[in-house]
Amino acid sequence: PPKLCLVSPRRQPPPFRALAMMRRQRLLHAGICVALCCCMARVALRIVELGPCFSTAVARQVTLRPAGSRQQRQRGWRAAAAAEGEGGGELAVEEGMQVRVHFVLTRDDTGQIVDESKTKGPLVFACGRGEVMPGLDRGVLGMKRGESRNLELGPNAFGERDEEKTAEVPIEKLPEGAKVGASLQMQGPRGPMAAVVQELKGTNAVLDFNHPLAGVSVTMKVVLDDLREAPKVEVEIETTSPGDGVTFPQPRDTLTMHYVGTLAADGKQFDSSRDRGEPFKFQIGIGQVIRGWDTGVMKMSIGERATLRIPAAMGYGERGAGGAIPPNADLVFDVELLKINGKPESSA
Repeated sequence: PPKLCLVSPRRQPPPFRALAMMRRQRLLHAGICVALCCCMARVALRIVELGPCFSTAVARQVTLRPAGSRQQRQRGWRAAAAAEGEGGGELAVEEGMQVRVHFVLTRDDTGQIVDESKTKGPLVFACGRGEVMPGLDRGVLGMKRGESRNLELGPNAFGERDEEKTAEVPIEKLPEGAKVGASLQMQGPRGPMAAVVQELKGTNAVLDFNHPLAGVSVTMKVVLDDLREAPKVEVEIETTSPGDGVTFPQPRDTLTMHYVGTLAADGKQFDSSRDRGEPFKFQIGIGQVIRGWDTGVMKMSIGERATLRIPAAMGYGERGAGGAIPPNADLVFDVELLKINGKPESSA
């Protein structure tokens, strides 16, 4: 009878003891089930009251584990990370990489924009090869795609101003109507060279061949657009007369050289300092001359005469240089290193 369930089974007569214990367990289980159902009903009612926001929040906490063993999942994650690395997500600029940057170059004294990629396209160069000014070459190291930096290049980014880099020429050799401050183009080893009319006196004009920004402090803002392994492009150097084998140019040194430039395709001469009877002066390693010169001449010792075979990519590339050097032209230069910083071989 039901009342037997309210009495401890141990106090029941032996015939009813087992039955009493069974009924007690059933009632206990039923009570637990009723309690759980009430709790679930209350939770469901609360979810309905909170609306879809709660459901969305709960759904965001749900994580589906991929099939397979833990080792298989780890291999999959490593493969995904490798794929992301191959895509360049965390790739940073190192020496030997070719980079493409957008830039804005400004004068520190006036804030004037003197050059920018917006008008001439992005700048492409290989890091660590001396193809651009040292401050820019070092400044992009460690950058990642999309990153921007302000590089303070200082007053010597385009070389120090040298008062000896001026020359007097007859006024009749200037374009008609040229005035003081006018910019001219003169043929040089890297094609047209910029010269500014500094002074007009009598029948002669004084031309300034310093870089327009020589001695001017500048800052360049750069944004890294792309980076990749640089193609292997080299200058071939064939020594025809050895130098001292000890004294080599360093970046920013002022060199005095003779040269004869010809096209590799047909041997046609396009420029010669020897024909003019006047050696050429420039600063090495800061982009005043073509990349082939910056790279090749740095390997020559003072007094050396050599032949430089320069691929188009280290010369004038797809642009060429006026009518003298066509696009994509390989070049050959017969060069002789006469002086370093004004000192000849015996005193360098």
